[in-house]
Amino acid sequence: MAEDMRNIASTAGMDEFERGYEVPDCVVLDSAYCSMGRMIALRACKVAGWTYHDSTTLLELVPECGVTLEDVDAFERQFTGSEPDVAAVRRTEEYQRISTAYHLAAEKAIASGPCLIHDRVTKAFVEGLGYRCASAMTYAHDLPAMRVRAKVSPLYCDLSSDADLDAAIRREDSVRRAWHMLNSDTTLWGEPGTYDLMICTDLIGRDFAAQLLAQLMMGQA
Repeated sequence: MAEDMRNIASTAGMDEFERGYEVPDCVVLDSAYCSMGRMIALRACKVAGWTYHDSTTLLELVPECGVTLEDVDAFERQFTGSEPDVAAVRRTEEYQRISTAYHLAAEKAIASGPCLIHDRVTKAFVEGLGYRCASAMTYAHDLPAMRVRAKVSPLYCDLSSDADLDAAIRREDSVRRAWHMLNSDTTLWGEPGTYDLMICTDLIGRDFAAQLLAQLMMGQA
């Protein structure tokens, strides 16, 4: 039935619609390639006074694991353009070695204080450690702008055609999607139901997205 929302403020029981917000100990951020996720995350962390972590900085926390970025790149190369056989990949020694390193590093990072982790762990993992966690995703649809961003990357600065740049963007997203699938039993990369906050960077841009994320981190959302 229709409700006249103009009168809802005077309706008894409004407190039932309110929920207190607790500042998270960690934010996990996934980002579609060329949605400026890393830049947004770095700016948000600077504003909030949090520590930023990604695939590179996490491995620096666990040198004893012996996992290198070259190891990670070689492992992820198998997922370009295809979805993994999750059960089969999880059984491989290399997946177990790399995922163990990232999970151990994430645990160390969170124990050291509030941090944002980009693209390596899930909200369920962080909460399983006993910490409060919020999850976010940045995405974009403006292909011309995304191609310009891809061209800035050393990985794809030699590409010239729109078709090649679009294929590169799809490859990068396929790797990020695969990694999420391997680390999550119940959620999907890029799906709204997976995240607490979805940020379309086409709409609000890099700086406003960073402010929004920082507010989430500081409990001002």
